[in-house]
Amino acid sequence: MGMLKERREEYSRLLEESLATIVDKLKDRVERISIFGSYAKGRRDLFTDLDVIIVMRTDKPFIQRLKEVYSLLALPVDADILCYTPEEYRRMKAGFLKNVEEVILYERGREGRGKEMA
Repeated sequence: MGMLKERREEYSRLLEESLATIVDKLKDRVERISIFGSYAKGRRDLFTDLDVIIVMRTDKPFIQRLKEVYSLLALPVDADILCYTPEEYRRMKAGFLKNVEEVILYERGREGRGKEMA
């Protein structure tokens, strides 16, 4: 059991470091970064991935944005990243993301707010 506990602790550390990397590498390029899903609800096991929503101003198509973001990050953990323009995000919050609870990691103009999760 000790080895499994060590792997879980290491993976939990990698998840946390990955969040810091996401914010650090993207904060000057985006309007908002938030997470949702199991990690945002406190789950930290070996089956946890990061579900990330990025809102940025861009004219690039959705797939091109995702390629750019994934290549910038190169995370050591599994991550599902959605990258929307502000207009797309507003539409998604009225539909697909309507009942999704997000934890905001970064929002332009509210840098002093900090991470909203323990």
